[in-house]
Amino acid sequence: MVLSFQFMIIGGGTSGLRTALYASQHGFKTVMIEPDVLGGTCLNRGCIPTKALLQAVHVYKNALNAKEFGIKTGKVDFDFKKLMARMHSIVEDGQEHIDESLKSNPNLTVIKKNAFFLSPNTVQAGDEVIYADKIVIATGAKSLILPIPGLDKVPYITSDDVLELTKLPKSIIIVGGGYIAMELATFFNGLGTEVIILERMPRALSILDEDVSNFVTECYKEEKIKINTNVNIIGLRQEKGMILAETNDVRDPNSKKITYKAEKLLVSVGRTPNTDKLKVEAAGIALDQRKNIVVNEFLQTANPNVYAMGDCNGKAPFAHGAKRHSKAVLDNALTNGKTTITSIMPYAVFTDPPIAGVGLSENQAKDKKIDYGILKANFSRAGRATIIGDTRGFVKVLFDKKDNKIIGATIVGPNADDIIHEFVALMNSSGIIDTLKEMVHIHPTLSEVMEALKTVS
Repeated sequence: MVLSFQFMIIGGGTSGLRTALYASQHGFKTVMIEPDVLGGTCLNRGCIPTKALLQAVHVYKNALNAKEFGIKTGKVDFDFKKLMARMHSIVEDGQEHIDESLKSNPNLTVIKKNAFFLSPNTVQAGDEVIYADKIVIATGAKSLILPIPGLDKVPYITSDDVLELTKLPKSIIIVGGGYIAMELATFFNGLGTEVIILERMPRALSILDEDVSNFVTECYKEEKIKINTNVNIIGLRQEKGMILAETNDVRDPNSKKITYKAEKLLVSVGRTPNTDKLKVEAAGIALDQRKNIVVNEFLQTANPNVYAMGDCNGKAPFAHGAKRHSKAVLDNALTNGKTTITSIMPYAVFTDPPIAGVGLSENQAKDKKIDYGILKANFSRAGRATIIGDTRGFVKVLFDKKDNKIIGATIVGPNADDIIHEFVALMNSSGIIDTLKEMVHIHPTLSEVMEALKTVS
């Protein structure tokens, strides 16, 4: 027997759940297929729990530095088990909210099985064969594990496993220097763990402009985080309960060997889309070289009845990107709309200090051969930064010299993740540098740094 629906969503994460609830609440007979806990990576293993851990570290570090503000405290310490329990309770609250949303919704069926395609409009999930007029793939992404020599012979953890730790390690080797690796380095280092980063690229956070990544790297080194770049891992082994990583310089196979040692090994070299078990070829759907589902500007696959959104299509690997994808897919799949993803997509990296950006980076502007100018200002120019005791960082704005339109902005410094929305709003409206210069910023706030922006090139 084939179960039949009007609308099917494969994946119950940020975008999948949102899409399924909207469709079912608007009268469409809907099925959502998700073998794991609902809420996806963001709620259960990503945005929410990791930022809860980073907030705990932020509070702890502020308490340690309270004397700088004339505040007397006793011995400042933390309880790792309670810290982790608070994080888990926040996740559980989110899961309970999802459960409430699913109640009294007769149009939505949830199937807790893995799904794979049998034909263009049919999938199998467990023992069930399910047909739908329209199908949306929202299977997200998972930790990427590269074939590192010896990795299969030693115990290691991923970013998912960090959330299940019951004891803080005294030392940890982090393989990778990208966004997730650097955020987790902040967490471990902030609680006193010795952190050793092994990055194969010439610099950590290499996707960012050099001035940004170099600035953050120097901040990390001041916090005693050991960042090693151009590292080639020759082999991993375990001795006396410790993990040993034997390395040399990736640029020279005959270079001197260096061995790093730590209690734990964390592999954080990026993420890869959850598409390997979908058997998309049965539905006439194409994957690119990175296993992303290929979609057009309407998020439609080569199969006109199937759409893909969120991390699995590689277009915007952020929870907020997935939410915006959901709006487009609902319009296009349910009402035959032609909504495209044209919104300017900001990002944030919750390092210490945090980084945020929108639009083009300087490297991207160069690649596009744009004749651009740069405005820059240091947070030390904002009185509020001195008041809160954090003057690190800067604002960098790119504009097209042809029409003075803002084409990109990057902020590294306190509250960068909130302040970046000033540029999101500007770039979605006039986007003219003169508009930014005319804006009045409240004194004393961190946003007031914008009034100190000066042309540097």
